[in-house]
Amino acid sequence: MMMTLKLIGHFSTLSLRAGLGAMVLVLVGCASSSEQADQTSEQAAITEEQRAAEVAAVSRAAEERARIEAEQAERETARQAAERQAQAEAAARAEREQLARAEAAEQQRREAEGRQREQQARIAELEAEIAAARVQTENVTAANGKLEEAIATAEELLDVLAAEQLKYGTADAAGQLAEPLRKDLIADLESRKDSLKREAQALVQ
Repeated sequence: MMMTLKLIGHFSTLSLRAGLGAMVLVLVGCASSSEQADQTSEQAAITEEQRAAEVAAVSRAAEERARIEAEQAERETARQAAERQAQAEAAARAEREQLARAEAAEQQRREAEGRQREQQARIAELEAEIAAARVQTENVTAANGKLEEAIATAEELLDVLAAEQLKYGTADAAGQLAEPLRKDLIADLESRKDSLKREAQALVQ
């Protein structure tokens, strides 16, 4: 009986130990599973963080690329605008220069025409002066001729009057002249002399 009790006791001890061992194994397994789960969760969190970091990096890279492209587009737009403005200014400057050259050419043409008209007027004036001088010279020459004729006529008249004066010395007691006075000739010479003088004066006026 005692033997039996010992066996039972020994068996109980073994069972207890076995149960405790099993519990330890279960606890160890649970702990291992929990640790593995924590590791898996931690790994997942790390992976998620890495993925989020990669996504953020990609997003930042995309934003930077978009910013660079926007700056490049802005600079290109500004360059094109500056180029268009420079072309417009160059075209306006060329147009102003062309207009200025045209105005200068027109001014030179008008000045040349003015000088030509002045020269033509001066030539016409000189020609008129020369013609007037020639006419005046001709008139003076003609007047001198008339005056010479008038002088000659006056000399002839003087000779006739002197001869007529001598006739008074031949008058008789009644005062009759031996030869009649040539009154018609004297009148004709007087008239001719006066006419020549008037013609000469008319030519030089």
